[in-house]
Amino acid sequence: MGAFTNVSLRVQGSLTILSLLLGTLLAWYALGAVRWDVFLKVPESRAARLLRLLFAVLIGTGIAGFVVQYATGAAMIRG
Repeated sequence: MGAFTNVSLRVQGSLTILSLLLGTLLAWYALGAVRWDVFLKVPESRAARLLRLLFAVLIGTGIAGFVVQYATGAAMIRG
């Protein structure tokens, strides 16, 4: 039973990391539609790109959390 638990934790961890990366990528893509020149003095600076990355990570974490919680809830209903 212990070996199956380790495999299950590895799969769950891998899926969590994958959902975090995909959520961040999706958020980065969506943030591309924002007109940064309206909000920032120099929208092409390194600081502006870092701010966009931080927003993408923040939003992507929320997206990934939703996906993981949804998958966990669906698994609980099935099993």
